[in-house]
Amino acid sequence: MTESPVLFRTESCGGGDGLEFGDMAMLAVGIEPDDATFRPQIGVVTLNRPKQLNALTLEMCSLMLSQLTAWASDDAIVAVVLQGAGEKGFCAGGDVAEVIRNVRAGGETRFDYGDEFFTVEYALDLLIHQFPKPIVALSHGVCMGGGLGLIAGASHRVFATNSKIAMPEIHIGLFPDVAGGYFLNQLRDGAGLLMALTGHLITADDALSVGLAEHVIEWETMQAAVDAMTRATWSNDPVQNHLMLSALFEDRAVPTNDSELAKRADATRGLTATGSAPEFRDQLVALAESDAYFSSAAKNLLQGSPTAAHVSFEYLRRSKDRTVDDVLALDLILAKQFQRHHDFTEGVRALLIDKDKAPKWSPASWADVSPKLIHAHFSAI
Repeated sequence: MTESPVLFRTESCGGGDGLEFGDMAMLAVGIEPDDATFRPQIGVVTLNRPKQLNALTLEMCSLMLSQLTAWASDDAIVAVVLQGAGEKGFCAGGDVAEVIRNVRAGGETRFDYGDEFFTVEYALDLLIHQFPKPIVALSHGVCMGGGLGLIAGASHRVFATNSKIAMPEIHIGLFPDVAGGYFLNQLRDGAGLLMALTGHLITADDALSVGLAEHVIEWETMQAAVDAMTRATWSNDPVQNHLMLSALFEDRAVPTNDSELAKRADATRGLTATGSAPEFRDQLVALAESDAYFSSAAKNLLQGSPTAAHVSFEYLRRSKDRTVDDVLALDLILAKQFQRHHDFTEGVRALLIDKDKAPKWSPASWADVSPKLIHAHFSAI
């Protein structure tokens, strides 16, 4: 029997044995001991495709959306933990190869799977952003694209010291979706724009420095942290539970003062002053000539889809000051359009399906990306 791609379980709190709180503890949270008991539980979600770096499928997103919706209204659930199986990472992103296999198969229904996948994935992301209880996201190793979309909305974003974090959509001719226009715009020192347009890889220290992470701990201590959550004193007040969790992870945090990205805050802030994608490109290339740190980012941008670069720049511009639900609604429009344009299919083919790593972008030149083509991606279908 094939194991589920997502595993769900609940952990009883109070020493892990399901014991009721004592009378004084119940009174402290406003529960009358004579007519009520409080049996707190933690819901645990484990992405369970380790051989595929836990890449998200439609089935996985549907399962999580259903379970988290149920837990949101379950009074016994005081918090949720998100984690990934395997040693290599939390989640490498969405399984876009399956999306594009359907597109390449042709026929009238070729876009149906992708349209449904993005619809459900973004609904899941929105639920996490708006979840009424604490969500603790424990990320280790690879966390990219759709995986970062799951992390970004959590109330407690906890990254392991071995984290490799990126929004690599430029490589496959896509835009930085999963509410990237919302959370990337909020990062300090212009780091979000750099990540969005170049797939720039950052560390846990970097993530903490720009506001993407709240805590950095050793991966080996993550399970111990979950165990500590089951021994903690919970209340029926999500605000108090949030503060308690923050203290719990702060006690386990490791010293972090080695962010190479933070050392270049002036340079990344300068990139945000650019008024167009070509201006951003030119300034980044100039930075790379004087600082090798930016070399891979500049190379990624120059080798990536010119259309995706232009659309991504415009997407971040349009997303500024929008609410997360507005941004995710815009994401769905863009995702459907990218399915129906050339570069997304070609990028996934080259990188993930045929793996020749030689995409033929159309148009191939930055100068040939017209305003009409850019704005077509923002038209609702």
